[in-house]
Amino acid sequence: MKTNEQGEVWLDKVQAYVCPSYLNETCTDFREQSSELIYNIYQKYYGHKQGQNKSEISDELFNLIDSGKYKKRNLIKALRLKFPDVNSGVICRLIKKYLSLRILEIDRTYKTKPFVIKGKYYVGGQ
Repeated sequence: MKTNEQGEVWLDKVQAYVCPSYLNETCTDFREQSSELIYNIYQKYYGHKQGQNKSEISDELFNLIDSGKYKKRNLIKALRLKFPDVNSGVICRLIKKYLSLRILEIDRTYKTKPFVIKGKYYVGGQ
């Protein structure tokens, strides 16, 4: 981030320099309406750090499906081991979305072996 000689931080979304105390909720008392607005904008665009990119998780998901046979629960466990800092809800939501879009499907060839496989609408990136 760019700073000026007073130590204020440049925010692209607001197109202005902002005092760093506005960017820290514990140091800001939010007496002014504008300071709370600037803090919220900063937290929305710069403040939250995501553990992993969803594309990295989905790439690893398809690599695991290519490399071995996984049931849904075991696939979630394997992804949680690979990405320990990602919430399991993100992984479950990603798998559920792919199942609903038929990018992934559950193989029903054998009743006792419901493995997750690539579905009808899977488009490979390679």
